[in-house]
Amino acid sequence: MATSCAPAETAVVRVTGEDAAAFLQGQCSADLRSVALTDALWLNRKGRVLAHTVVAKEADGSFLLLCPHLSAADLIAVVTANVIADDVVATDESSAWRRWFAWGDEPKVAGAKVFATKRFGVAAWDVLTSPDTSAPGELASVAVPDAARIHAGVPAVPADCGANEFPQECGLDAWVSYTKGCYLGQEVMARIQSMGSLRRVLRRVAGPVAVGLELKNSEGKVVGTVRSAAGDAGLALVSVDLAEGALLGDVRIGAPAAMPAR
Repeated sequence: MATSCAPAETAVVRVTGEDAAAFLQGQCSADLRSVALTDALWLNRKGRVLAHTVVAKEADGSFLLLCPHLSAADLIAVVTANVIADDVVATDESSAWRRWFAWGDEPKVAGAKVFATKRFGVAAWDVLTSPDTSAPGELASVAVPDAARIHAGVPAVPADCGANEFPQECGLDAWVSYTKGCYLGQEVMARIQSMGSLRRVLRRVAGPVAVGLELKNSEGKVVGTVRSAAGDAGLALVSVDLAEGALLGDVRIGAPAAMPAR
């Protein structure tokens, strides 16, 4: 299998300062203490998803944040919203890199930073190369791995889980730590874990689907909305009462969405 790649608009932000590690630990959903690379969610106080980032700890003690769906300015605003007297500086480094998303075989590029990701449900990487470096693989459309993601039932931020959703509704539990201690949104995460009080769940759906399609029951009541679609496969946020195998018109409800095992 060859390496395929596509240019990406990934925001690259470096966080530095004496308090950087402690500050980030208290803001995002991931436990950063024992890992060098992880996915993290940034939640508001109500536990809703503001952003998803890859967090990479660098050898000099700084942190690189890679965000595939926000601009660097917007990411910095989310990350630093609660900086008060902390020694924390967030710097946009996006223009210092050519940014890629690669899948297939692992890309081998001298001087590149390569970060493995499972967010597409296939072997894939975020890749940062110097501005004068050629593509790290054969150019292709990111629609290919995105379709694989949808068929595999893997949720995405913000397509499937955004500012109106809890991570647990959308199968993003793997990106939430329940043991790290206090962080923004942590109380809501703990309450959901202990009480399981969700009204919606992201599920695979099959049939004639399109993004934004409202799914209605036999009484004509809207019980879900398609959030991602690729051909006859999709992911829809539906009422938690709907059982796997249920039919809503020509659309069949499938298994809950979930991130691949780490």
